[in-house]
Amino acid sequence: MGKLWAACLLLLLGLGCGSAKAQYGIYAMGSGGYLGSVNAGQGSLVVSQNSLSAYGGTFGFYDTLLHAGPLHLGADARYVIESSGGSTRYGNQIRSGLIGPRLSLRSRGVPFSPYVQFEIGGVGTNYGYYASRTTSFAYQIQVGLDYAVSRHIDARIEYGGGQIGSAFNGYRQGMQQVGIGLVVRF
Repeated sequence: MGKLWAACLLLLLGLGCGSAKAQYGIYAMGSGGYLGSVNAGQGSLVVSQNSLSAYGGTFGFYDTLLHAGPLHLGADARYVIESSGGSTRYGNQIRSGLIGPRLSLRSRGVPFSPYVQFEIGGVGTNYGYYASRTTSFAYQIQVGLDYAVSRHIDARIEYGGGQIGSAFNGYRQGMQQVGIGLVVRF
């Protein structure tokens, strides 16, 4: 699985190198994640999994590949690592790697830039109960706002919502994340 993410990141970097007006950015955010509860069952047997929250960081890279006036289309790749004490000795753990298209609105003279992203990838969680993590397909839509602090530094606030596949017979589980951090633009 790690080799797939490395290949996707190299592809993203390779596509960006051919862009004459590229706008690269790397970012780091303090983030919090929430996985909603899921009820799965057949007949009279119902298994319920509690929701969980975890906190940590989101780290990523984006590249703007196309410009059409104030609209900028590009790609984003990110890694999320979050955990908390939880109610068991294993704690709550969420790890994810996501990649996808990014659309932003940036205009000269305006210090803020709203954006939206749709990303797919994988999420691993221990559901707060297990020593190891179960990995599932995931998708997430993120909306955010970058605010220019200086020529190459932005402050960022972001919200994302989506779903992950669940260990419970393929049932989906809601996933939400919020983050605040800094972006360095090149």
